[in-house]
Amino acid sequence: ACLAAAAAAAAGLHAPPAIAIGESLMEAAVSADPLIVRLKQAREGIAAVPLQADSGDWAAVRKTVSFTLPFLTLKGYTGESVKSRAASLKTEQAKATVLDQRSALLISLAKLDKAAYAVQIGKTPPAEASEVVTTSVDDALAAMDGILAEF
Repeated sequence: ACLAAAAAAAAGLHAPPAIAIGESLMEAAVSADPLIVRLKQAREGIAAVPLQADSGDWAAVRKTVSFTLPFLTLKGYTGESVKSRAASLKTEQAKATVLDQRSALLISLAKLDKAAYAVQIGKTPPAEASEVVTTSVDDALAAMDGILAEF
């Protein structure tokens, strides 16, 4: 194995370490969990929504919402959803917390989508929708953090 690694290194081939330095086995397992990876990606997208709204990119706001919705309920390619993962949690308190946070997240995402759509069709001025965006993003991030904390 050492000879193979030395030969690969000499040839300029470097395999990334399976576990990053300082990362525990549990952290490595969690970081490889497809559902958690997608939730973290969605969280980053939600955090960027105020910038999208400020720049007038309301289609991007709606795209962020549509990216997040499927894996809250549908299993998709990850084989799990927030709803199915909640059902597999060990304590009733953890299940209830995740499902409550999921509901809060869905409500926040619905408000975001509705506000973005209203601006797109000219029903609501962007400044008025920005107030909804700020509140909804704060609520969505808090709910997402609550979900991630339980997983």
